[in-house]
Amino acid sequence: MIAKVGGSTSILQTQHYLVEKDPTRLAWEHPRHLASTDREFVISQMREVAKDSRTNQPIYHYSLSWDESDNPTRQQMIEAATQTLRDLRLEEHQALLVAHNDHDYKHLHIMVNRVHPVTCTAWDRYRDYIKLEKSLRRIERKYGWKEVPGHHHQLDGQQEPEFGNSLNQFECAQIKKGQTPLFLLIREQAGHDFREAQSWENLHHRLAEKGLTIQRGSRGTGGKVTDGFEYTNLSKIHRDFCMGRLEKRLGLFQSLKEVQQGKQLTDIQRAFARYERAHRLGRPGQARSFKNGLQKTLKALGTARKIQKSLNTLLAISSPGNPAFKAVSMIGKTMINHIKQHEQSRGRGY
Repeated sequence: MIAKVGGSTSILQTQHYLVEKDPTRLAWEHPRHLASTDREFVISQMREVAKDSRTNQPIYHYSLSWDESDNPTRQQMIEAATQTLRDLRLEEHQALLVAHNDHDYKHLHIMVNRVHPVTCTAWDRYRDYIKLEKSLRRIERKYGWKEVPGHHHQLDGQQEPEFGNSLNQFECAQIKKGQTPLFLLIREQAGHDFREAQSWENLHHRLAEKGLTIQRGSRGTGGKVTDGFEYTNLSKIHRDFCMGRLEKRLGLFQSLKEVQQGKQLTDIQRAFARYERAHRLGRPGQARSFKNGLQKTLKALGTARKIQKSLNTLLAISSPGNPAFKAVSMIGKTMINHIKQHEQSRGRGY
């Protein structure tokens, strides 16, 4: 089991992320010291308790994730969450347990009101990761689930993971600040993309929709993923996503640029590819320049039909969900609307 601490401390924002942002992923909810899981009720009750405290950060949000080989029941997940709350000394606080079903592994989110309902004092999260890891190690052995020795606590006979095999110093610093390292974000948000992709091109398009890029390792071996700001190794995201295993499934690695170079691209497709790459790799100056060039090219086409046709050709090297395609598509649609309005005005003799 692993635990991750979320960054949101707002009652409304945390509840929205867990329950309303994507209702299709909601498996079940379970209240603690709350009479209902009703949205308005949970928010009003937590606010009622929190208002008597001086804190402006009333929520502590963390998640528990089980290994894919584990298959806890709903009751066992509730019991595990209850034990972590007890070990954090939050057992008397209001809490909402929310299970999601959007991953192959079981995971549960816990949204806790830091303010005690009687004393009205806010719980101090000092050394929370140590307390969480101690709690998880005991829970794993109690239920016979896969043991994952932590960086902050290990049971007798367990060795502390080495940085090279798990977290580097930068990632450890992120965790201590309550931030989520990039490899965990990718594992959570794009794990299904790695598993479902049928080709390198398909995988590149899937990841590009999330602003991610796969690159060959700096020494010509292995692979890494970047969001334009940070990098993480493919193998760190999941052992099944290492370059060797991906190449066995998808063939010899090709970057998105190499895939595109193997096609006979039109001028506007090449211009879009440059813009999309700059946008994805976090190069705002280049992206702005390429975008302006695309805008001029589309405008020079003159007719709504030609603009729409050009936009359609971009889907041969991108996908509808790609942020860069959405931006260019919006520019093109605005031009098309202006052209149609102008033609209608001329038709009426204005």
